[in-house]
Amino acid sequence: MKKAIFVLVLACCAGAQAQELIPYASGRKWGYASPGGKLAIRPGYDYAEPFSEGLALVRSGQYYGFIDRSGRKAITPKYQSAGSFSEGCAPVKTRGLWGCVDKSGKAVVPFEYEALLPFREGAAPAKKGGRWGLLLKDSREFRGGIYDEIYPVSEGLARARLHEKYGYIDLSGKEVLPPVYSEAFPFSGGFAAAKLADRYGFISRDTLAFKEKPYVDIGPYSDGLSSAQSLEAEGRCGYIDSDGDEAIPFTFAMCASFAEGLAPALKDFKGGWGYIDKTGKTVINYKYDQVAGFRGGVAKVTVKDRTFYIDAKGFEYRK
Repeated sequence: MKKAIFVLVLACCAGAQAQELIPYASGRKWGYASPGGKLAIRPGYDYAEPFSEGLALVRSGQYYGFIDRSGRKAITPKYQSAGSFSEGCAPVKTRGLWGCVDKSGKAVVPFEYEALLPFREGAAPAKKGGRWGLLLKDSREFRGGIYDEIYPVSEGLARARLHEKYGYIDLSGKEVLPPVYSEAFPFSGGFAAAKLADRYGFISRDTLAFKEKPYVDIGPYSDGLSSAQSLEAEGRCGYIDSDGDEAIPFTFAMCASFAEGLAPALKDFKGGWGYIDKTGKTVINYKYDQVAGFRGGVAKVTVKDRTFYIDAKGFEYRK
């Protein structure tokens, strides 16, 4: 498909406050600007992410490190890869293995994991010995390491993939829902969209029961809505609430999840991606080749091979 949505892995958990400095793209170099576009940190990095917990992930050449709001190098770029700070810790990779450092750069999780995502709700998905489990922040215990993949914790449960099926585990590593779903998404607002056999629907966080909805596709539930497709809409998508009722008409070519009140949407395949609000109104025009959801008041977009950030008003942080 010609148009695509960003797939975020490590960066997907990077938070930023609305008043934070925003990554600013100048050619192939990155710096930071204040909201509205006033340059604050001179572009000189090869990659930059939004600030999270007071530090921002940057790359110089091949190596990743962190800077503070003044532009000072808080942790010298020396890592092969890294994720942003979350719950006081940032996953970093060196010599082929992952660990976690605090804001002083001290290793607080040893470098013994084949993969490690940021902590969320006191646990981080980690891979050790070829299998995925959850690493607990306080005890540093690695639990449930039997899965093909684990995803970040949301509302106390983490999705776990085993033999191409999805289930959910709790923070103890206990299987709460067995891996029987062919598709499954994070819990948000008490619900998770999932596919059981050929049926789409929602899982209730309270009851853990799956309730089928009459759609041929349902996307992640977020901000009280899920994208969906129906046979009657002839391949067009719209949005439904947790009861399965239409909230935004099925008039779009492609839809992505809501975050912070906005969702990426593709009006037709001949145009670009834009953003709509929860009434279905276009807020940011359809002109981007790739898009990501908003987080901390900004979203990463690409147009004609140039990647940069925009704010919720559509202001572009680039030269």
